[in-house]
Amino acid sequence: MAAAQLHKLPDASERLHSGNAAAPKAEAMELSIIMPCLNEAETLALCVRKAKAFLVDNDIVGEVIVADNGSIDGSQQIANALGARVVHVPTRGYGAALIGGIAAAKGEFIVMGDADDSYDFGALMPFVAELRDGAELVMGNRFRGGIASGAMPSLHRYLGNPVLSFLGRTFFSTPVGDFHCGLRAFRRDAITALDLNLPGMEFASEMVVKASIAKLDIREVPTTLEPDGRSRPPHLRTWRDGWRHLRFLLIYAPRFLFFYPGMALTLAGLVGVFALMPNAVRIGHVEFSVHTMIFAAMAVLIGSQLIGLSVLARRYGEITGMWPETDTMRRLRSWFSIERACLLAAAMVVTGFSGAIVATMIWADSGFGAMNSFALMRITIPSMLLCCLGVQIAVAAFFAGLLDQPRR
Repeated sequence: MAAAQLHKLPDASERLHSGNAAAPKAEAMELSIIMPCLNEAETLALCVRKAKAFLVDNDIVGEVIVADNGSIDGSQQIANALGARVVHVPTRGYGAALIGGIAAAKGEFIVMGDADDSYDFGALMPFVAELRDGAELVMGNRFRGGIASGAMPSLHRYLGNPVLSFLGRTFFSTPVGDFHCGLRAFRRDAITALDLNLPGMEFASEMVVKASIAKLDIREVPTTLEPDGRSRPPHLRTWRDGWRHLRFLLIYAPRFLFFYPGMALTLAGLVGVFALMPNAVRIGHVEFSVHTMIFAAMAVLIGSQLIGLSVLARRYGEITGMWPETDTMRRLRSWFSIERACLLAAAMVVTGFSGAIVATMIWADSGFGAMNSFALMRITIPSMLLCCLGVQIAVAAFFAGLLDQPRR
């Protein structure tokens, strides 16, 4: 079956082709090797030959797919001549090319790798072995396998990749040490079920993040990185693509983007407000008074907004299928109804207005003239804070209720 689906090769490639053609009967295709391609004529032939030789040398029934993104340098003709299957992907982008290639692949397993000769397509057996052992996503790790001199810019090697990989491991509890290795392998059905859809370079992060959220079996194997064989600059843009990777990681991690900073601000602000309500606080030669209290109240307001956003973002992600619903969120939704939220909000607003009335009465006792502004602010600031928090709670509860409305 695999041989019938590959183009007739020129004489120089007959040895590679005959490995599959000699099969006495049709066999299920085990491996598809996908190479995204945009004007890779300088290196594509070498990559395809290595990939096809790997299939023959290891007696693997497979195919080589070149997911072409609109090359105008003859890359398609080179791929066809060497017996690779060319899949035309009109939508531009690294991720778009791979999505098109994965959709067209026939193998149970898929290996993806760049067509710039920086990865060794003849050394894929560790990836295949892990997949055969039950892994669902196998990542290459260039830092463990070796990065040749000049193969990776210093900014990527010592800052960008380590930082983004650290954030990815921290946010998603994944065992991946090299988040952006372009050589990786996976089970086609497992990755297809993740509904990957980002067309750009951040596709690499999307795959690992969604696989981690879905709790796939993710493993790593060492791999090497060599300087690519192209004379032109790479398609990767350091700052633009780095930001897109970081943005994606933060979007999928509302706890780290919203909840934890919100909790820190809220707790710090509450400590400041409560500590300064009775009197000013002096530490050494520095006195903290109502002016500090204003900023403490601001921290509480900002922090509470971030916490509310984290809950709403989490709920939105569950509704849209970005991640499964947790037991914590399920219990919170069952307890925090709109009615209970409104009762709590009303109690806070009434208490806040009561404080405002008390402050007004104190001012009235002075004939609405001169007053002890510091003393009054120790009442009005907490009163304002309670009113704002009450309104926020009510609004957040109604918005969460809107998200939970039935859909067609």
